[in-house]
Amino acid sequence: MHFSILDSTDPGQVIAATRRSPAKKTLYIVSSKSGGTAEVNAFLDYFWARTHRIVGKEVNQHFIAITDPNTSLYKLALERGFRKIFKADPNVGGRYSALTAFGIVPAGLMGIDLDKLLGLARYIADQCAANVPEERNPGLVLGAILGEAVRHGRDKLTIIADQQLVSIGSWLEQLVAESSGKQNVGIVPVDGEPVAAPQVYGNDRLFIYLRFDGKHDQQCVRLRKAGHPVLTINVPDSYALGAEFYRWEMATAVACIILGVNAFDQPDVQDAKTRTKDKIADYLASGVFDEGKPVWEGQGVRVYGDLPSGITGLNDALEVFLALGKAGDYVALNAFLPRNAHNETSLRKLRIAIRAKTRLATTVGFGPRFLHSTGQLHKGGANNGMFLQITADPINDIKIPGQGLSFSAMERGQSLGDMEALRARGRRVMRVHLDQPSLVHLLLQAIKI
Repeated sequence: MHFSILDSTDPGQVIAATRRSPAKKTLYIVSSKSGGTAEVNAFLDYFWARTHRIVGKEVNQHFIAITDPNTSLYKLALERGFRKIFKADPNVGGRYSALTAFGIVPAGLMGIDLDKLLGLARYIADQCAANVPEERNPGLVLGAILGEAVRHGRDKLTIIADQQLVSIGSWLEQLVAESSGKQNVGIVPVDGEPVAAPQVYGNDRLFIYLRFDGKHDQQCVRLRKAGHPVLTINVPDSYALGAEFYRWEMATAVACIILGVNAFDQPDVQDAKTRTKDKIADYLASGVFDEGKPVWEGQGVRVYGDLPSGITGLNDALEVFLALGKAGDYVALNAFLPRNAHNETSLRKLRIAIRAKTRLATTVGFGPRFLHSTGQLHKGGANNGMFLQITADPINDIKIPGQGLSFSAMERGQSLGDMEALRARGRRVMRVHLDQPSLVHLLLQAIKI
């Protein structure tokens, strides 16, 4: 069985998902804890209508739902006769739900041995019990390290992972960032940043090496010799991830206690959602988005942000923006672009160039996914982030049935709402809009090292 995830309203990504998933052979897992997630509802409207056109009255057999009891999604799934509805535990928060129905149902469909996976999770849970001595409690020890590192200025949790474990970084990113990033403090997860020589890094890093085959052993030795703290966690096989899910969930909660924040809320997320709704409502009424006046435009690029007048080009804008950074800051590339190999490679090169120029940590998030992951940290955490938002006009677009707008319009509203929320909190933010997604390479060309 081929398994894929769609977590972006970018029309290019929706089109790619449509092409690789023939309706007659596809089972759609509609997953939303609240049942009201805007992106999930848009996907459901689109794929339900498309599948209905192709298979007719059997459309309901192609859909299952995972949601909390009695949500709007639960009620809709009942009404439409979904093939199966899995009720999740309403007492477990979304980012702590890897070992609940949200993670276990897809794992089972992929053929994973659930008894083995959950058995290892239960084992580590026993090791994290209250009667285990503190120094031998893996969740408590890891959480103490994470929390105390922030208190000593090392708030950039830099994840190094062997290839077999690379994807866990995306999960850790949401768990740690959304739990800790509030009340002007937080842990900044740095996922997917290529490992560099020790002198490239500042004194704000804590390295975590998720070790499977030891490919990064020598790099970690060099980092330690240079005085950087490096914690190695051995993950012997994929089933050990069950244990890691539990360890990290507990560790995150412990770290948040040390930081004095509530690990289980996300008080700043709603603001961006509200601003997005307002942007979309204005668009539906007028037919256009109010994007403000660019500080510079040319060569298929427009630049927006609180930059001084007289900007002469993209390279000048980036130079001025990056000069705002200081030791201990980080640069977040928030890309509302299709998540494909070309854009991932381009953004990887761009973050390397920015790190080389500034010696600052870098993160990359594809929108709107990151809004549900690091968005809380961006707005509620310490004011040490610099946000380079990248948007683009789509090559092709798709209408969302019954909503009166397209996927690109939804995505544009989300990007503008997020930028407005960041600016309202005094964050340093610049937006680069491209006439087409393929022009993302122009940002790399404009970086002067």
